[in-house]
Amino acid sequence: MGKSRVIFIASAICLFSLIGITQAYDELIFIKFVLEGIVYCDPCRSEFKTNLSQPHADARVGMQCRHPEDEKVSITVSASTNSSEYYHMLISGYHENEICETFLIRSPREDCSEIPTEGHARESSRVTLTNNGMPGKYCTVNPLFFLAKKAAPECEKEFQEMEYIPELKDINQA
Repeated sequence: MGKSRVIFIASAICLFSLIGITQAYDELIFIKFVLEGIVYCDPCRSEFKTNLSQPHADARVGMQCRHPEDEKVSITVSASTNSSEYYHMLISGYHENEICETFLIRSPREDCSEIPTEGHARESSRVTLTNNGMPGKYCTVNPLFFLAKKAAPECEKEFQEMEYIPELKDINQA
């Protein structure tokens, strides 16, 4: 009687362990993509990465997909950057025929928290969630950036070294 009870309990433990493993495996199957991206601070307000750009740790970033016909949102995911400006998002499901975008949510830095909205810089970046026959689940997205409140004094020298002539609006903001 005691042996059969031990065997029954051991069998039950094995069964529940097996159920837990299969559930974790099923969850991994539903992860279709891992989005990887960076967020940086643009201290020159140039709206592109320079040698003066700085990693933006603990910035909050989101990704959202919506159907093009009715604009209904199908998935929203968010993540924070690590100390070297990178973030990773696990995306489940298929979103091939949807409009997907990564976007800035918030910056922990008071000196670099402005979200760009004008010109060619946008607060979001389109993402294509299809691997088009390519192997792997990793998808690297375009960098996102916050603008510094005021351009750093070193920017003028940086622009000269790059042989970049800023537009008139850039000069007025510096």
